[in-house]
Amino acid sequence: MRFRYSRNARTRLMDRKKQRRAYLLYAVLGTAVFVLLALAMWIALYENQARSVVNWLLDRPIAIASSEYERTAAWKSGQQAYQTLDTALYGAFLNLQVTPGRTRETKPRAPLGDSRWTPVERRITVSGAYSLTECNLEIASAVTRVGGTVIRAEERSRSGELSLEIGHGGMVTHRLHVTRDPNLQRRTGRLAVVIAYSDGNQRGVVEKLSEFTRPITFALLPWANGVDDIAAEITGGDHEVIALLPIQPKSFTRNIPRRRSVLSAHSESANRRIVKDALASIPRARGALRHPVGRVEMDAEVLAPVMDELGERDLYLLDNPGNTDTSGAPDDWDGRGRLRIWGVLDSVYNPVVISMNLDRASLSALDNTRAVVIADARPHALEVLENRMAHLELRGIEFVTVSDLVDN
Repeated sequence: MRFRYSRNARTRLMDRKKQRRAYLLYAVLGTAVFVLLALAMWIALYENQARSVVNWLLDRPIAIASSEYERTAAWKSGQQAYQTLDTALYGAFLNLQVTPGRTRETKPRAPLGDSRWTPVERRITVSGAYSLTECNLEIASAVTRVGGTVIRAEERSRSGELSLEIGHGGMVTHRLHVTRDPNLQRRTGRLAVVIAYSDGNQRGVVEKLSEFTRPITFALLPWANGVDDIAAEITGGDHEVIALLPIQPKSFTRNIPRRRSVLSAHSESANRRIVKDALASIPRARGALRHPVGRVEMDAEVLAPVMDELGERDLYLLDNPGNTDTSGAPDDWDGRGRLRIWGVLDSVYNPVVISMNLDRASLSALDNTRAVVIADARPHALEVLENRMAHLELRGIEFVTVSDLVDN
């Protein structure tokens, strides 16, 4: 006999199936409504992202407005102005002997939109040897040279802090807080500048340099017309003169003939006679500069008569620089009257290169207590020295003659 559900049982089974189908349908509909609501909220809150997704799915072309280029140009201009001011401030901090460890950035620079940025905030610690007035003048001078302005400068009387707001084009780019630490020592170094005068056309530059209040050593070419009168005019102040002694030149000119140059081809007596005549033409010379200046080592036999004649007169010889990494070190003086120079300022006749070389020489003088640099008597060297000497003195450089370095 086959089992068969009763009518009531079959009705209950059918009701349960309908109920499960209804639950499933409601769940699908609820999920769909939830997804649609979530999608609608995403589109409402993140319209740009939704548009980007739709454009990507449909591969739609996107128009580029010209205003984007204008905003980019303004952004680049603002960035360039900020970098220029930052570089100028770095130079001012270098003159104030501010090392990277004494600079702390308390608030970084952040974009605000429309090519605007929040100003960067930094705390600077300087040696107690510098006054806040010196700091203010040096920073303001550096900023003004590149077209920036000091919008606000305040000094707190109790804490002794200097607060500066620096900007460009009416927008503040830097906020600086400068404090003095009496425990920080200020480094010092002595720098001797030697000006080589070998051409009569350079007389005007020499006259202007001789008017400097800071001491300079002038290397004059012997046997030139009126060289003794020029030496008398120069030594009237704090300057000194030395002889520009030709030793084994690569080429010979009217000013430097072969018969008046110390050469390996000459006999020792001939070289001695040349040195004696050169020193006799400039009685006020305190020493001699080997000419031409370059990293070329000479035979000891060539320099022997030169050193003997200078030694008899208690004069020094400025010799060619050694390796660039070690020139200007304390062992540059051999104790026998021979002093190596740091290098040549105007090896490339460009005021920017001359200024960079002068900066490098000053840092070497601070590290090694002294340095000697050479430059030709030309307008660019005059211009750089006029503009940079005061800043280098603030950095801790004392300008002296070569004799001062030799005597001490």
